[in-house]
Amino acid sequence: MGKRVVQERLAAMAVIESRVRTGHPSYGRIKEDLDMRLAGYAGEKKADFYMEEATLKDKPMVLKDVMVPAGGKRVQVDTLVLHPAFVLAVEVKNMTGELYFDEDTGQFYRIKNGVREGMRNPEDQLNRSIAATERFLASIELPVRVHGAIVLASYNGLIIQGPASKPIFPVDRLPGHIEKLEKENRAVLKRTDLQFIVDTLSLLSREKQDQYFKWYNLTDDDIDFGVRCPSCFKIGMERGHGKWICKKCNSDSADAHLATLQEYRVIYGEVVTSKILKDLMKLPNIYLANRLLQEKFSTINENKRNKQYRVESDLSLLEPFIKHLLYRR
Repeated sequence: MGKRVVQERLAAMAVIESRVRTGHPSYGRIKEDLDMRLAGYAGEKKADFYMEEATLKDKPMVLKDVMVPAGGKRVQVDTLVLHPAFVLAVEVKNMTGELYFDEDTGQFYRIKNGVREGMRNPEDQLNRSIAATERFLASIELPVRVHGAIVLASYNGLIIQGPASKPIFPVDRLPGHIEKLEKENRAVLKRTDLQFIVDTLSLLSREKQDQYFKWYNLTDDDIDFGVRCPSCFKIGMERGHGKWICKKCNSDSADAHLATLQEYRVIYGEVVTSKILKDLMKLPNIYLANRLLQEKFSTINENKRNKQYRVESDLSLLEPFIKHLLYRR
């Protein structure tokens, strides 16, 4: 059903949290936002694992972390299952404690260690995903009903009072729910329809550059520049003879700069110059920076004095760092 790649915003939050000093006034909020996204990512990966167990006559197409256009905005859907017989939006929650959906007030809260905490209502989030997806499908002349389900990735999340209108269940019941949807619904979409949905969303839902510096009141001076070691994940590798050397763990790497360039891209954008690279990686001269860029990236202008390069997205290079953060939690 396809591998869930690291989401752009999760990667950006991981980079910022690791490169901003802990004493910065916004550091606590940055870390809290990162922890929330890491928990969500871990839960979604768990749901992906169980979804593979579903035994279906027709193989579905599964979109993960898809951004569905909704007017002038976009709605993120954790998992969108496209099957000839049904379309399913899945809201994955990796929450612990006793969970309460208050039908009268529309509020959602949990009680954990005796403390009551109000939170965003997953049922409302799912309803937004369903409504946005149905409007999108209607706009491309495929007006079909979109089903929805809330999936609890943690077994320590106990449903005391469930939602009013949407199913909610532990993650290991997801395969059975998908199998049931196939049995209870007749095929209304062709395989070409499913591919058209995938292709159209791919074109429309590309993420714009988020304004992290504005949100967290950051400047360039708040960011700790340097190349990250792919072994110990500390920042500050030094350039030796054709390779990067980590003085903290004594490992070396020929291409550690490529992952660091992905870190630059997720918070600053895809355009980079040799001067920026020299400062970013603390290189001894601009000629080395220019050579490193020319080896891998294409230019986007003809200005010889201030040549610009485009850093293409390759978030797979940041997956080892994200996994390190998950295991560290």
